[in-house]
Amino acid sequence: MLTDEKRELYNNFYQNSSDYYIRQMELYYENGRCSFSPAAFFLGIVWMAYRKMYTTIFIIAGIIFLEAAIQELLLTYEIISMSAYEIIDKLSMLIWGIVVGAISNRLYIRQSIRKMNKILEEHDDEERINYAISKKGGVNWYAPNIIIVLIILLLIIGV
Repeated sequence: MLTDEKRELYNNFYQNSSDYYIRQMELYYENGRCSFSPAAFFLGIVWMAYRKMYTTIFIIAGIIFLEAAIQELLLTYEIISMSAYEIIDKLSMLIWGIVVGAISNRLYIRQSIRKMNKILEEHDDEERINYAISKKGGVNWYAPNIIIVLIILLLIIGV
């Protein structure tokens, strides 16, 4: 599915993890699926921030905050007990980990394909293509650290 030329572009896009993600891309092209990501299971939105999946972070974080607000309302209005709340909370975290681990590689591959197609549409010069790939691809070390600090702050203030 990948030509040698595209494989080289994706090698540059994925950088140090190119072998793994090109293998995921081949799985995606074969059957529309990718393998489970243990890193995404354990790190969730921190992993997504590292992989520059910002829109996905906002969507998932929004759903998680909505779910937490509903749980709080159920507890506040005594629809559920504190012990039920704690069980639901732990199950929710486990389920979200599994869901994120199961879909993250697929979402990342789809995002990288969209980004690469856009780069190739917008640029015809090899130097500009490589520059755009270096900006759009790879990883971001700042965003995950910002998210970790935000999570710690939220835990400190008790949200």
